[in-house]
Amino acid sequence: MIDPVQLANDIAGNVALLAFPAVLWALLYVLAWEHGSFATSIGFGRRTFWLLLPGALLATLVLLPVAPVANDWLAISFAGALFPILVATLTFERFSPPGTRSAVAYLALLIVESAVLLALVVFVAAPRIQTEAVIAVAVGVPVVAGAVALVGHRALLGRAVFVLGLTSGVLLFTFLIAVAIPGTGIEESFPAYLLPPVGAGAIAAIVAEWVFPGMEGFALPVAYAAGTFGVLVGADVLRQPPLYVAGTPAGLYAIGGAGVLDLVYLSGLLALAAAYLTHLALGRGFSPVGAPIPESVPTPVGRLGRAFRAGAEGRIEEALMDSASAGREAAAQAHLLLALPEPPADRPWQGLPVPGWVVSDQANLEAIARSGSTDGREGFRGFLTARWLVLLGRELGMRRFGSVGARTVAFLLDLLIVTAPAAALWVALIELTPGSIVDLAGNIPFNTAIYGYAAVAFLYFVLAETFAGRTLGKAALRIAVRDRRMERPHLSAALLRNVSKLPTLTVVGIGVALALLFLLRSGAGGNLPLVGGLPIPVGFLDFVVALGFVLGGIALLGAVGVLGVLLTSERQRFGDLVAGTWVIRTTRPVEELPTPPTAAPGGARSG
Repeated sequence: MIDPVQLANDIAGNVALLAFPAVLWALLYVLAWEHGSFATSIGFGRRTFWLLLPGALLATLVLLPVAPVANDWLAISFAGALFPILVATLTFERFSPPGTRSAVAYLALLIVESAVLLALVVFVAAPRIQTEAVIAVAVGVPVVAGAVALVGHRALLGRAVFVLGLTSGVLLFTFLIAVAIPGTGIEESFPAYLLPPVGAGAIAAIVAEWVFPGMEGFALPVAYAAGTFGVLVGADVLRQPPLYVAGTPAGLYAIGGAGVLDLVYLSGLLALAAAYLTHLALGRGFSPVGAPIPESVPTPVGRLGRAFRAGAEGRIEEALMDSASAGREAAAQAHLLLALPEPPADRPWQGLPVPGWVVSDQANLEAIARSGSTDGREGFRGFLTARWLVLLGRELGMRRFGSVGARTVAFLLDLLIVTAPAAALWVALIELTPGSIVDLAGNIPFNTAIYGYAAVAFLYFVLAETFAGRTLGKAALRIAVRDRRMERPHLSAALLRNVSKLPTLTVVGIGVALALLFLLRSGAGGNLPLVGGLPIPVGFLDFVVALGFVLGGIALLGAVGVLGVLLTSERQRFGDLVAGTWVIRTTRPVEELPTPPTAAPGGARSG
């Protein structure tokens, strides 16, 4: 007999699970764009939005193998777990400086607590005693750590303990409501799974005025960290052991395996949303909090766009100021790209290979901006002058950017570097694993190697660019990745610029592995006669088709990236645009500097 209450609850749960990502993404968008300075100050600016939304969607099929357990494999999903964990960890540098030490203190305490809890779950068989022991440890560790912080007057440890306390609360309630189902995974019932993260978010916002006096906005990243790590440990760590049952078919279990629908991913955002709404309900503002954030280097083209909008809206003074700034910033960017000495503040074009009238035009533009003119004609002439100066600055620096050919060859070299050892592993698994092609297609180690390829290859790009500023392929082609200050990209920037490579890496991983499987272990057997009577093995034909799929996918996705490089003013594909990075040549031959024009274009002069 159908239980109408249970049926209604199941329908509501499914609808909520499908609706939550869209609603939470909308809130994250509002936070990052409507309260941009505030969001950046707490670690949830536009970069975080790009990583948690399109980044997570592109990483849906990417799993990083962790370890074999019994006859199963444990992995971690980039979309459902790794990206949220990285975001939660990186926000520490904002709400609990010094960030590295705070993060280490919090994570060390959480690891100790989790290790003790996992040992209890594994070695204590009686359910009642196990539950009581988990409650005692989850409550006891934050209390003891808090007492140590109070006695030692350690404010640094105090904030870490506060986050640990919230995390332990989420962890405990999640553990109590989560259920492990062998062969399926870990499940939590609706609406019970909402209570831990939403409760943590509300509590964090309410008590923030005592923990973060004058900086209550830090309740939002605290709530996100507590929701993410609490569910990660309470469900995916402590409820994992019952899944590994001897004698059951081998499986691939992934932490955060449901991607953007996984509760590890959603719980952090639910806690963030609860903290945000509570913060709003308490009437708190959205001024930036914490240590001052270094101003981002302006984009000359972006500044020029602001000047145009201001002029179109009748704000002539503001338009002239933005036009003058666009000219200065174009000159500064050209100096930076060409590695020339910084010019005097009042003569930004000095030292660049430009004719004298360029210096005069900038000076005239500055004078008009300072005059406070409200004449629309002056505003338009100023915009035209600034537009010409920005185009000139772009032309001066253009040859420093890596060419499409160099970037393409570098990527293909890197693709070969990361694919060759993976292909060798796939071949070894195919040759050493008994069974038919169908058996191999469902083999857990083989599938783990396939899904793990994209994860390892992605980490190769990210880590190489973070610590060296270039991959091996880029080094061979003498190009490198730099941010707008000509420094190696930060980890978050390297993550963002390489997320767009994940579809290509996924296509290569799945396609090449299957092509090798068809070639080495054809399930059809026999030959296929072609025109001319030449017999072609079916397995070889399948191999060619699969390989053609891979090459077509690389070409199609690569064409999208090449199109972005060709159409943008600073030779940036989508990943570079959102990360704020350039791909530059590491050499700057003086003889290749562009020769400037000897006369200004008609109508561009402001004087």
